[in-house]
Amino acid sequence: MPCHTRLALVVAVLTIPLSACTQELNSVRADMFANPPQPGIEVKPSAVSLNLRTTPAGQSFTPESLKKLNELLNRQGRLGNQTITLLPYTPAGGHIAERLSQVLTERGLPPSQLILRDDLRDAGHSGGDDLMIVSEAIVAVVPDCSIAGTDSWAVTPYSAVGPLGCANRANLARMVSDPRDLVRPRTLDPADGTRANAAIQRYHTDSVRDLVDIDFDD
Repeated sequence: MPCHTRLALVVAVLTIPLSACTQELNSVRADMFANPPQPGIEVKPSAVSLNLRTTPAGQSFTPESLKKLNELLNRQGRLGNQTITLLPYTPAGGHIAERLSQVLTERGLPPSQLILRDDLRDAGHSGGDDLMIVSEAIVAVVPDCSIAGTDSWAVTPYSAVGPLGCANRANLARMVSDPRDLVRPRTLDPADGTRANAAIQRYHTDSVRDLVDIDFDD
């Protein structure tokens, strides 16, 4: 038998047990990772309401109301995807609703998705509040990707960290402009060079647009 043939047979014989060892070692190491089924990302309609109270002068909301307002708007996603209804209880609420509607449209809410009721509701059932805001939107329900085993992550990090890839999937879900894109396909919108250039110019001039953070003191 030629030398090269014998060498090939030896290599083939040695490769079989090495391959089996690789698979066994991989199985042992894979068992160290606790990787339960990935939690799903739901896309569903969300309608939330909030009662707001104005300051005594009626020029702004109270700090607590302002904080809750910003939390609600950010939780519902981009303003462009929301439909907002403003329902005043009192004359002060009607006045601040006009100011709020102007701020919301300036921040990106399409005027067609803003409903401002000009008829005051029954102030006797408002509980002292001046305005109700209702936000309707399609939102992505992102799973909780915090560390599963907070008492053991430094000892058994593989089993305590939780589902692998959860944080990456959650971050991607939060970045989509329209949550419905996560559950249905659609064609690409036509390119808008003017709009893209405006965004780059704002970046270079350090005048980027802030996230929703309404403050009537500005």
